[in-house]
Amino acid sequence: MHRLLVNGGALCEQYVGQHLLHQQPAYMTPDLFYWNRETRGSAAEVDYLFPLAGKVLPIEVKAGKTGALRSLHVFVQEKGVDFALRFNADTPSEHRMRAATVVGDPVFVRLVSLPLYLIEQWPRLVSESAS
Repeated sequence: MHRLLVNGGALCEQYVGQHLLHQQPAYMTPDLFYWNRETRGSAAEVDYLFPLAGKVLPIEVKAGKTGALRSLHVFVQEKGVDFALRFNADTPSEHRMRAATVVGDPVFVRLVSLPLYLIEQWPRLVSESAS
């Protein structure tokens, strides 16, 4: 029997947030960041931002296998990011995503998608993906 959890997305975000918070070195004060744009008619939010190799890694969390990444598209376009991470319920994958842009040239970002159960392994998998 399939059960629908109304708060599934919030639970997944909380799960990922707790792991991100405590995967930082022990000498650092745990801290989490997110991005929120409240432009009228064009609000956008990226679930987490994580420092990685002198850059900012945007992280999106989806409870299911699919989900629109509209906010990630906006972030990529505005901030010029070329790499992003998504946690969802699908199998691991990596692909080049074309960010939907309103103006200007197309923007491409390398998107690594990992299932939620691989949260502990994301730093290793992302570094392997980058090489």
